[in-house]
Amino acid sequence: LQLCIYFQRSLFVDRARSFITAVKSSQTSNRLEDRCLDDLERININSSMLEFIFTVARLVFSVSTYFIKGNLLKLWPPEDRPVVTVRQGKLRGISDTLPNGHRYHYFKGVPYAQHPVGPLRFRPPVPLERFDTPTVECIMERSDCIQEDLFTHRVVGSEKGLYMNIYTPECNGEKFPVMVYIHGGGFLAGTGSSVFYNPIHLVQEGVIVVTMNYRLGPLGFLSFPAAGIAGNAGLKDQLLVFKWVNQNIAQFGGDPGNVTLFGESAGSISAYLHYLSPNSRKYFHRVICQSGIPCTETFFQTSGNEKARKLVKLLGYEGDSDKEALEILLKASPAKLIKNQSKVLTSEEKQRGVKFAFMPVIEDIVSEESIITQTPEEIIKSSIDLSMPIIDGCNSGEGILSLYLMSKRLGIVNKEPQRLVPQLLGDLEEIDRTELGQQLKQFYFGDKPVGRGSENQINEALGDTYFLVNSLINAEWMAKYQPKVFHYHYRFTYHGRFSITKRLFNQNHVEGACHGDDVFYMFSPTYLPNLPEDSEECRVRQTFVKLWTNFAKWGEPTPNEGSGVPFRWTPVAKISADSTEFDLDCLEIDANTRMIRNPYPERITLWRDLLRRYRKGFLKHGLAKSR
Repeated sequence: LQLCIYFQRSLFVDRARSFITAVKSSQTSNRLEDRCLDDLERININSSMLEFIFTVARLVFSVSTYFIKGNLLKLWPPEDRPVVTVRQGKLRGISDTLPNGHRYHYFKGVPYAQHPVGPLRFRPPVPLERFDTPTVECIMERSDCIQEDLFTHRVVGSEKGLYMNIYTPECNGEKFPVMVYIHGGGFLAGTGSSVFYNPIHLVQEGVIVVTMNYRLGPLGFLSFPAAGIAGNAGLKDQLLVFKWVNQNIAQFGGDPGNVTLFGESAGSISAYLHYLSPNSRKYFHRVICQSGIPCTETFFQTSGNEKARKLVKLLGYEGDSDKEALEILLKASPAKLIKNQSKVLTSEEKQRGVKFAFMPVIEDIVSEESIITQTPEEIIKSSIDLSMPIIDGCNSGEGILSLYLMSKRLGIVNKEPQRLVPQLLGDLEEIDRTELGQQLKQFYFGDKPVGRGSENQINEALGDTYFLVNSLINAEWMAKYQPKVFHYHYRFTYHGRFSITKRLFNQNHVEGACHGDDVFYMFSPTYLPNLPEDSEECRVRQTFVKLWTNFAKWGEPTPNEGSGVPFRWTPVAKISADSTEFDLDCLEIDANTRMIRNPYPERITLWRDLLRRYRKGFLKHGLAKSR
């Protein structure tokens, strides 16, 4: 597992135990000791690398939480720390040093909404009018939103988790562009914490970065229209952050008229939905979508009422009143809601291998709070002029994560090749699904049985159906129906020592850049290896960061002057709405970044042909009809 790449494990554990002994002898908090020892017990010789890393992160957070709240706070006298006055009160942060030696300030754990508890559960967030104290100490992250830890399966976090973090260069009188980041995690996990998303390399390029927590799982995405719950509460949390930034970011030296929204995975899907939403779009000016474009039904929750009723029955309710059901859901332990969320998947979703029960939903009612009330296809093909530049793309090994999750069930494709048929091709007759499954199996695997040794092919098949094809559809729609949108497409292919996700899942033998690996080439958590600035990994990071911050500053990633990169990233060419041909211009981000045309040409041709066959009109003007 090559654990030593990131941690000197035994040395850490020995020092941690000695440290806790010292804590105990100095008569500090028994609660701190218990939390630390409890986490240390999870670090044993049989621990997986995944659990170890996340346990270390929690351990460090536990220790730092206690001391920052206590005596070590004296290391930062109030008079030496930045104070910003916003509409809700005062925030006191911390000054620190960037890798280039310049100063910056951060404000962590900034509350942006009332706690969504009691009658506010499942509802749109309520803005804070005033902070609870005259000056909020913003020196550390606070609680994450409640969720099930994907690796230990513990319920962690709190319902009182709506906080954000703000990182800003030292103000010299100029207005800085603002980048607002939405984390991934399948809408059921994740955090905006600097443990994962430390933006120091972005900040030193002269931008302000904002990260956030938002509600997850059933607490963020339960949709119960029959009881008055529209859904998308987690997306509405994000929207409230955008509004907060619009009202207050000037006090940090930021430009509210130059805001870029960016996100990865579920964060990318969120960013794209806000891009399409008239209620959201007024608060930002460009968008970057990394590994997640929700063009098809795959990314939307269905059967909201059915799932809500099923969830309340799992809590013991046997009646048939939706009003009573909602009351029980409002009073239920949040941990019970989290633990039961996977049990409400519909039989159809289980058949398709869906893992996430609660996701964004297309809302039935248009209101000032709604996020999306039409399908992406309807919006993009309509007369609505988006007129906002967008970057989107995928990693070359997006299917590696799915491969890891189904590693023990690879052989099922041999018996049931129809499992390769994605939902994006619409509702098909069983005979069509079987025939198409055989066609896809032959295309990706040839005559060889699927199993060990087929990892690269499985990676391609799964990555295509969930990521590549949706990104391709969006690119063609933008080229045909949004003539004023500058659309920049990329493919991230680099694999290096910052590519932690692939290593975590022990999939180094599979080709491509894993889902999520691009994140570690723009954010810099402390557990990344400390490499020299002239290393290949640092050069790739420098390119990645430069492109993203250029786009945030000027609306194009390679402006004519001062781009800081030796190439030109051209947008996807526009074509007529009735064109049957489409060429995808793409920036391949690697050690030698370059423009290419039509990455994966055979795979793109296959899926365009299948879409034309099974979803007539999907790539043409007018709404598609599936066979």
